[in-house]
This record gives sequence, C-alpha cells and structure tokens, in this order.
Amino acid sequence: MNKHFAFQPEHSVSNLQSLDMTDEEKMAQIIVDSSVLQFHKKRLMSEIDHALSTRNKEKFTKFSTQYNELVDRFAHLH
Repeated sequence: MNKHFAFQPEHSVSNLQSLDMTDEEKMAQIIVDSSVLQFHKKRLMSEIDHALSTRNKEKFTKFSTQYNELVDRFAHLH
C-alpha cells in the first residue's frame, strides 16, 4: 500500500511581516514552503488523475479536498 504523510506546515510562514526573521531567513522559508507546496501539489494531482481514470469518486473527492486545503494553507505564496 502506498501511504503518503499528510503534511502539516507547522513552520510555514503565513505572515512574513509579523515574524522576527532576517530577510535572508524569510527568503529561505519562502523557498522551503514553495518546494513543499510543489511536491505535494504534484503528488495530489497524480492521485486525482488516477482516481479519475479509475472512476473512483471517493478517492477523487478525498484527494481534491486535500489539494484545496494545501493550496489554502500556502496561499501566502501566491
């Protein structure tokens, strides 16, 4: 069984202005957040595509919800 962890961005930066970080630390955090976002978006899109191709509505709904939650969590990157 292929299990993926559910990413919980405990350290992601949602409001860079309110944190006591140097500009370099903020930029590093943005790069890390962007990498994590892209990794999970790619994984979830693959899962969604597979659910569509197998006509699995339950998995499609599950992974679509996770995708939308991920995008919401990282909205600060847009």
